[in-house]
Amino acid sequence: MVQSSYELAPETATGLEGRSMPLTMQWQQPIELSYKDRRPMAGAQFHSHAFYEIYYFQEGECNYLIGDKLMILHPGDLILMHGMTLHCPNPSPNLPYVRSIIHFDPAYVHRILQLESASVLLRPFEELRNIRISLNEQDQAEMEKLLSEMSRLHEQKIDTHKAAAITAYDRFTLRFFELLHLIRGWCTEPIRDREHRSHKEQHVQNVITYLEDHYIEDVTLEHIASALHLTKPYLSNLFKEVTGTTVFKYLYNRRINQAKMLFRLEPERMVSDVCQAVGFQHLAHFSRLFKATVGSSPETYRKKMKEQ
Repeated sequence: MVQSSYELAPETATGLEGRSMPLTMQWQQPIELSYKDRRPMAGAQFHSHAFYEIYYFQEGECNYLIGDKLMILHPGDLILMHGMTLHCPNPSPNLPYVRSIIHFDPAYVHRILQLESASVLLRPFEELRNIRISLNEQDQAEMEKLLSEMSRLHEQKIDTHKAAAITAYDRFTLRFFELLHLIRGWCTEPIRDREHRSHKEQHVQNVITYLEDHYIEDVTLEHIASALHLTKPYLSNLFKEVTGTTVFKYLYNRRINQAKMLFRLEPERMVSDVCQAVGFQHLAHFSRLFKATVGSSPETYRKKMKEQ
């Protein structure tokens, strides 16, 4: 029987795509599904999390920033994400934005399966990291059918009494493992991805790559524009048009996310040291942005990581 009482750590108790959730809606299961979510998003929302993510784009237009990659999505695109990488969708406000998202704790997969089987199924997330697979019509149909069945079982665990809810979640979990097997098969084939970019998209990708290479330095708009042979106004306007955010908001979020990872990996490290290591020149600026982004001060976050 699949254990269904698992609860994620407090840091992971946030909504799909980074929206905070009331306490009563926090993650109570190691696998959660949002099926054909049509809720609009108000602007680009950067976020990262400790769990893995399966993102399936079904309708609309959306540019997706994941780490140092800019992805121009098309319906039928599947993204596998290693959650701690900073990511941010920027859907078109003029079209419906329809997507299905699964968040899951990789530790739970290891608890349920034998070590070798778990490692094989998680390999696409851990080795390929943040890839986009463009599914063909046959694979899309299989994906849609499986997600629909998972959604039905996921709702049953909410709407039925306790014993039936546990059974429904167990069946939901079996479908989830079936999905991981499907994904494993798709990843053993040549990845059907799109690399054809417009000049605008390529310019923005170049900006993102530059920031990834230089985010710990004292970056200015003049530096970026000069390195990429673009004017500052064109660079700023183009980046906002394609990504939905500004160059420096992206830069600051990248630094804050790196700081979170350093606190998780090295909780003994001093806040001032992490501040300098991720590219901030002033501790007060770092602390203010960290609290606004994460919801707690760097020192509080560091202590929580140390306790965990």
